[in-house]
Amino acid sequence: MKKLILIVLFFLMLTPAFIMAQTNQWSTRYVTLDEPGNGTGDRTSSIAVVGPNAFVALVSTITDNNDIFRNFDDNYLVGYFEADSAVGRVAQQDYQPSGQFEVWSFGLDQVLLSGAWQIAGGGNSYVYVANNDENHNILVFELTGFGILSTEFRMETGSENIFAIDVDTSGYVYVVDHVGTDGKNSELKIFAPINSPGTTWGDAGGHTDTPSTIIDLPPGTYQGVAASGDGAQVFVSMIETKSIMKFVGDPINGYTQDNSFSAVISPTDTYLDEGGLLVGSTTFLGMDYLDNPGLLFAAVDSFLCGAPSECGGYATGRIFAIDPATGTSVDTIDVAQWNFDITGSYSTGSSNGRVGGFTSVYDVDVSNEPAVYSQSFYGWAIEKWVFDGNLGTVVSVEQVAETIPTVFSLRQNYPNPFNPITTIEFEIQSSEHVILAIFDLKGQKITTLVDEQLPPGIYRSNFDAGKFASGIYFYSLRAGQSKITKKMILVK
Repeated sequence: MKKLILIVLFFLMLTPAFIMAQTNQWSTRYVTLDEPGNGTGDRTSSIAVVGPNAFVALVSTITDNNDIFRNFDDNYLVGYFEADSAVGRVAQQDYQPSGQFEVWSFGLDQVLLSGAWQIAGGGNSYVYVANNDENHNILVFELTGFGILSTEFRMETGSENIFAIDVDTSGYVYVVDHVGTDGKNSELKIFAPINSPGTTWGDAGGHTDTPSTIIDLPPGTYQGVAASGDGAQVFVSMIETKSIMKFVGDPINGYTQDNSFSAVISPTDTYLDEGGLLVGSTTFLGMDYLDNPGLLFAAVDSFLCGAPSECGGYATGRIFAIDPATGTSVDTIDVAQWNFDITGSYSTGSSNGRVGGFTSVYDVDVSNEPAVYSQSFYGWAIEKWVFDGNLGTVVSVEQVAETIPTVFSLRQNYPNPFNPITTIEFEIQSSEHVILAIFDLKGQKITTLVDEQLPPGIYRSNFDAGKFASGIYFYSLRAGQSKITKKMILVK
């Protein structure tokens, strides 16, 4: 397949802690066609996945880029079941509708979708909307084969505009204020799951629960949040610093920031547009977490454009796959370059089921297939990305437990013998620069799996020996002055 070559040839600088890599193995499985039969119908800001090829798109049409939370002319949801490029849309909605909008309603209780930018998928095919009505509700809908239906569930979050939202596998809901200030200490609120004891998600006269816990974020603008399935890791993207913060803990007892995690794009991250002009400034936007093998996916792009030249001629949109233990980018889906490779242009719309066009990737969601779903805001499309290989081999190292071990150890790889992938786990007692390398029988190093500073904990790394011959190999772990070596057997 064609290589996904990064559009950035120069004028791109990243901090040393953030190193981009690419495997050239990502491609679109399909892209919804921008046409009346299956298109979203307008500018599409977010995607919520509830199952393989089952998802909801949020249309967020605005008239003023300087006031992104004013009521939209058109603000609605579009559902898809068993989707492909030309089929799957469940509700018969007009294409490019005039004055179409979505209303959450249950009995006499009604809330108009207004100023919504992100949605998230949860269990029971529920879709959670970060809405900006007067009470800034989290609105809950259900995706069905008959369309998108209101549930009885909603939750008021307060007086602040909300933007980013996510739901973990237990149903805890994470919602982030768009702007953080020194005068607030609850920019990130976490609400207990629907139907938990004492909650009022579906109670008439309720919908006003106290968050189960909160996180105080520094002053800044926030447009992305992602939680691991167990809620033990929470990630928040900050616009001004072009960075992602990581918090560890749980949604009941609270969180602390993990300062060993560092994901930062340089403030001078500048791109070339089609005419060679220096334009555009990208940042981290929407995110989602894939539990297996443990990867954080983050949309990276310029946000909103008055004209194509303001967003780099649509040449800047990418999705980073980030190691959640360290913040290092271990892979890249270069959405813009993919569009150019297929169509010969950065600004060709979704017309062949393979590209979204007009790259404006503001949000991503994942499913356990595994697959990554993204949207094109100006391309009016949803894109499904798949990886041609084993995603477990992309992760350099995954932290599986933050408990401080009592000993420095290197565990026996499993399976052993193996063909061609095996897993190696190790424990370190203190923050150290760790090197995990593979050697052949002659003592020659054939590959390095880990070469980075790690905090204390238990870690897992995968070794793909697909290109090596059968035989005996050695894997060696060095952390500071300590070193352990063990043997493994590859049988093909």
